[in-house]
Amino acid sequence: MSNLVLITSVINTPNKPLSYSKVRSVFTREERFKQTKKTIDSVKEKIPKCKLIIVECTDFTEEEKSYFEKECDYVLNLWERKELHPKIFGLSKSLGEGTITIQALQYLTDKELKFNNLFKICGRYWLNDDFDYDVYDNNNLVFKKIQGNINNIFTSFYKISYDNTKILLNFLLQKEIDMKRLIGYEVLFSNYLKYINYSNVKFIDKIGYEGAVTVCGSKYKG
Repeated sequence: MSNLVLITSVINTPNKPLSYSKVRSVFTREERFKQTKKTIDSVKEKIPKCKLIIVECTDFTEEEKSYFEKECDYVLNLWERKELHPKIFGLSKSLGEGTITIQALQYLTDKELKFNNLFKICGRYWLNDDFDYDVYDNNNLVFKKIQGNINNIFTSFYKISYDNTKILLNFLLQKEIDMKRLIGYEVLFSNYLKYINYSNVKFIDKIGYEGAVTVCGSKYKG
């Protein structure tokens, strides 16, 4: 079963607030680049038969550009798409993450890339030794509830099937107004699972995933 891993990332974050935090990132550009390298290394180690696509919005240095082009199969940098910057760098975390994901899914559709599973992972987080690939080696959509709440879905890591990528793309396009209204991205994805009537959805308690929260630097492991 072939896998495509989507890494959503912004190496160089602007000094702009989010709706829930005055600080967008406590990490420097160099720290974020180093953390994203760890993301890529862990994915290659833990997910077999995978290709990687990273979607960024950064004016790359030569070092960054060279690294990503070498280590990833596809590099989509939205930096020159200036019309997207207010969405990606605005107050709404949902609109930022949603816009990057929409562009990624549209890219996959336009390129007619074929795969069985699409894993999505946020750059700067990594898969650890608790990650069990066998949990994902199936046709299910795999998600984690936050604190067991069906209305609050973990969006930093999940897996969907190839057939579901266009469904998710269409759903996100329909929900841009909600994103602009600052709906939580985790709540938005709970609505997405309702939208597909939980078809082939499997919930897991542990991902095998860790990293540092960007707005405060606190450690996450789950």
